[in-house]
Amino acid sequence: MKSAKIAVVPDFDNIISDYKSDYSDQNIIKKNVKPKYGDAAFLAYSQQIVKHPNYAGMPDPFGEKGEIQWEAPSNRASGKFKHTHQRRYEWWKNKARSIGIDPDTENAWISKTAKIIHPFGVKPCKKCGKEMQLSYSYPNEHFFSRIKKLNYIDETFELSQNEHIVDLLTRLDDRFGEKIYSDLSYLFSTKFITTPELPNNLEAWIEYLKEQYIPQESRMLSPGAMANPPDRFDGFHSFNRCCRSTADKGRTKENLKSYVTDRRVFEYWVDGDWVAADRLMGQVRTNDIFIKEECLNTGNGGLHPMPCQADHIGPISLGFSHRPQFQLLCKSCNSAKNNRMYLSDVTSLLEAENEGHTVISWFAEEVWNRLKHSVDDTEKALRLSKILRDNRHTYMNLLKKILDEGYYTFLASLLHLEVANYTPEFEGLYISKHVTYFKAIKKSKRETKYTIVQKARRIRIAFTSLNDYHRKESRNAFIVSNELSENYFSEAMDNLQSLSTVTTSLDERIAGIMSENSNSENEFRVIILELQEIITRNQEKFNLILKNLMSGMSEIGKELESSWTNDRYVRSSPDDIIE
Repeated sequence: MKSAKIAVVPDFDNIISDYKSDYSDQNIIKKNVKPKYGDAAFLAYSQQIVKHPNYAGMPDPFGEKGEIQWEAPSNRASGKFKHTHQRRYEWWKNKARSIGIDPDTENAWISKTAKIIHPFGVKPCKKCGKEMQLSYSYPNEHFFSRIKKLNYIDETFELSQNEHIVDLLTRLDDRFGEKIYSDLSYLFSTKFITTPELPNNLEAWIEYLKEQYIPQESRMLSPGAMANPPDRFDGFHSFNRCCRSTADKGRTKENLKSYVTDRRVFEYWVDGDWVAADRLMGQVRTNDIFIKEECLNTGNGGLHPMPCQADHIGPISLGFSHRPQFQLLCKSCNSAKNNRMYLSDVTSLLEAENEGHTVISWFAEEVWNRLKHSVDDTEKALRLSKILRDNRHTYMNLLKKILDEGYYTFLASLLHLEVANYTPEFEGLYISKHVTYFKAIKKSKRETKYTIVQKARRIRIAFTSLNDYHRKESRNAFIVSNELSENYFSEAMDNLQSLSTVTTSLDERIAGIMSENSNSENEFRVIILELQEIITRNQEKFNLILKNLMSGMSEIGKELESSWTNDRYVRSSPDDIIE
């Protein structure tokens, strides 16, 4: 069912200066193999680097069979290239002198040289192809040790050493609002860096981090790839921060912990008021009303330490809406629940529906409506969880097909960007039966600049995370389809094609922005207003395409309902964990 997609490498003699745009134009073929140099993006990158004038004169660039000699280890004891490491070391010395760095007197001269001469400032990982910046832009254990000391940060706020510090700060603002700004000086200040007094707004702090803090290479941050000349041709480790814990035998998972899971991608492609939901999650850890509340499972025995965490009653990883209502679970209960439901969750969701709330996203509505009343015990709740998981994977596969066809404008219309126009304030917050409630939400108009920042970030990460999700090589899920669903999806593609006369120009611009990783968010800010205008002007046509997709996913729901007693979903034990 599953096949790897590997890009065809371009003609080696016709490589252009920007490896990203070159790679994005390549044809895609299906082969269950990997290029010799690792991920296809890394191979394209290595070919760009070896031809780049910044590395002209690098000793022994090619092996005896004409292959790129990317690595030059110092422990080669024999052979034609046993002295390559030393020859390249001398090359780096000469290069340093040519750009005004004295290798005899300056500390870390060789890594400084590698950073200065690198033509892109970003490189793909050899193992997975994920691109990361070479600047000190990613939070490390020093930073995390501080942030975990904040009493309102818990495991529901995910932390990853692979997330750019600006993205992390934006998520903190999304969740906790102005409260976070009183702690930023504590988080970022070091012995050599004292953060200045800045306004309590995201824009000011983003500008400071990008323009002043990151260039100082703070000990609180780390680069996307460590410098490693002369061992590597470009002067950087082949494995980026994302994969060094598994691909590099000298590193361990304990050294490079990652807390972000696939769940991140689902936040962007489900329904719901994501701004209000994020803010209410922040209230669970900062408002005394919720901090003093016991765990939902306290009456079932065992230890349930407070304060509790905000749990999505219906997991967004299964297609439920990212909406502002949560049940409170202690850390251990929330962790044990993972991406599955129990009977109590289904019961609570049905109660919310009876109160008029929309709990499920459009792509999972059919299967939920067909099976929700069949759940009368824990085993059936877990069974429904697994079915919803396959439904979601089918949906993600559909989104990826649309992305591969380049219909970015339409996909952006699914991201609910409009909710970023307002800042929510909850009135009459209260807790009942361990579930959060409020009497009303007051929404005030946001400043235009801040709104654009939030929308640009959402678009960029939604598209990036969708690609990352499908890069994973092994998944215990399969794609559900039948003739009717494929007909509806095909009709949607035809309608997207007919709309391309309106969207092609913007689609191509977005594709170009996605290929320029380092400044993509700034570029997205430029096109936000045009994007919104096109979506608004063509809303009726976009709705028709969405209707096609909804009809197709409805057929998927019917197909999954018929599998209710299939061995894939029936469980012998309620303790089985969904991988």
